[in-house]
Parts: sequence; structure tokens; C-alpha cells
Amino acid sequence: MIDIRTCSRFAVLTVSCIGLISAAPPNEVPGRGVLCLGTFIYFVEKVGNQCRAGQDPEFQARIASYSQRFDDYIVRNTGGDPAVLEKFKEGQNLNSEDHRYICEGDVAESYDGFKSADAGELDRAVDELLADDGPPSFGDCV
Repeated sequence: MIDIRTCSRFAVLTVSCIGLISAAPPNEVPGRGVLCLGTFIYFVEKVGNQCRAGQDPEFQARIASYSQRFDDYIVRNTGGDPAVLEKFKEGQNLNSEDHRYICEGDVAESYDGFKSADAGELDRAVDELLADDGPPSFGDCV
């Protein structure tokens, strides 16, 4: 069952995240915002793998590389235990196999939003966010 509150929140977060990418504000506290942007990257990767396999290979490869960087950052900055990352992803419903949840609506639309974002701006936002180690948090995202 799809939680409407989660979908509504995801829509608001998608708009906020696209704004975050385009503004790329200085990251004053290391780790702040990592979970926010990471969650979007993870969902975009999941949409690509589960719903749009074979489409946009360069974009999907770039998103996969971001995803790996977020994985590494989160594990490294939460004590080195990959189980912490898996627990986080489970809590964000990132392990969902529900085709409708992933391939329709707000989650699927986030793929198009990130695909249409300027690649250089997204690269810079990810680089800046992951530049310095610190406890991963959502920051102002939610």
C-alpha cells in the first residue's frame, strides 16, 4: 500500500532538491544534507534500474556513480557498518519492489527532474556535499 503522506512529502522534497541542486549553497556543516540528496539519488537510480532499464545509459551510469559515493560516505561516517546503510535505505522505502510506487507518480517523476538538471551543477553539488566527512543528516531538506 502506498502511503499518501510519503508521496506528498516526496513531491515536495523533489522540488526542494532540484532547487538545492541549482543553488548549490555552501555546505557549512559536513554531512548536512547528505541523506536528503542521497535519498533522491537512490530513488532515481532505482527508477532507472527497475523502470527504464536500457534508457539514458550515460545518465544512469552517472547516477550509479553518485549512488556508490553516497553509500561509501554514509558507511564511512556512521562507523563503517554497511548494515547502518541498509537500515537507512529500508527506512526510506528504498528497497521497495512495488512497481507502481517506483515507476509511477512522484518517485518516477524525480528521474525526469534529475535527468533534466544541468549535469555540471549536479556534479558540483554532489562533489561539494561529499567533500568533507561528517555525520550524515537530512539538513534543511525535510
